[in-house]
Amino acid sequence: MVAMLLSWVITLYTLWQMVEMHECVPGKRFDRYHELGQHAFGDKLGLWIVVPQQLIVEVGVCIVYMVTGGKSFEKCYTVACPDCQPLRTSSWIMIFAAIHLLLSQLPNFNSITLVSLAAAVMSLRYRLINLSLSSCISRDRLQCLENADHLP
Repeated sequence: MVAMLLSWVITLYTLWQMVEMHECVPGKRFDRYHELGQHAFGDKLGLWIVVPQQLIVEVGVCIVYMVTGGKSFEKCYTVACPDCQPLRTSSWIMIFAAIHLLLSQLPNFNSITLVSLAAAVMSLRYRLINLSLSSCISRDRLQCLENADHLP
């Protein structure tokens, strides 16, 4: 919790710095962190200071994203098919990564119309499930779980 709060504070502070420095030099806009780093620390040192930090954050975000996606797939599988043989979490992460790799090969955003439609349908379905389950809060827990297989 402390690490997440510290990360949030650092991110907020660096974004504030970026906004403050956006046009500090007349006629020059700093739209990227490495440009701001080059202005503050020099052409070479600025890149050596900013780029490794950006790469660490990007790699960390990608790892968390892949693990979260894989665990979500695993949970959906166990809910949809509780009697089926479970796969290891690492297998689900690899499946998620493979789907990501395939989707990254689409040439432009116009090609992901079906993906956007599927995401909208899944979002709507998620909301319906939440609405259905929230109405079960006042009922007996066992009765809710027995009726859970009838959800959309």
